[in-house]
Amino acid sequence: MSMEPPETKGCEPPNIYKCAYPAPYPEARVSGPNPKYAQLLLEDYAGMVSELTAVTQYTYHHFVLEETNKEVADLLSCTALVEMHHLEILAETIFMLGVDPRYRTIERNNTERYWEGTFVFYGTALCDRLTADVAGEWAAISNYRKHQRMIDDPYIKRTLERIILDELHHVGLFNQAIHKYCHPHLPKQDP
Repeated sequence: MSMEPPETKGCEPPNIYKCAYPAPYPEARVSGPNPKYAQLLLEDYAGMVSELTAVTQYTYHHFVLEETNKEVADLLSCTALVEMHHLEILAETIFMLGVDPRYRTIERNNTERYWEGTFVFYGTALCDRLTADVAGEWAAISNYRKHQRMIDDPYIKRTLERIILDELHHVGLFNQAIHKYCHPHLPKQDP
């Protein structure tokens, strides 16, 4: 019987750290139950622009780019792991606020809208996918900032601020990949 560890495929756990901003995450806490705050966080959790959409989109982009650009595919896989961590943090916070963290949003008239695969930008090429990924990060940051202003709970505000740091880090990582693979290399002109 062999004592060698089984072969693994994919992103090894330490790789997540290169895709997360290097700062600790605060403990998930809330001041008390608050369904209105949970309703706002459900948008970040499973709305059109959400952690669930990011996880799904980056995982898809990873799969379709793995054969043609392993470097970017690995970056997307690693980033998806960080987004999964955000998904878990938000689920725990929503639950503490007194709401079931199903993959849905709750509209103002209490209508539930469940997450759907049409929220994902599938794309057709490396550069349009990366550009969409950057746009998604900026949209998420904008939503988090808006929700920080609407939520009067210091624990949740701190959690959202930490998530924003990761999203800004992802913008930088994606922009590096765009610069490397998507900018045309123009010939140098003589002075």
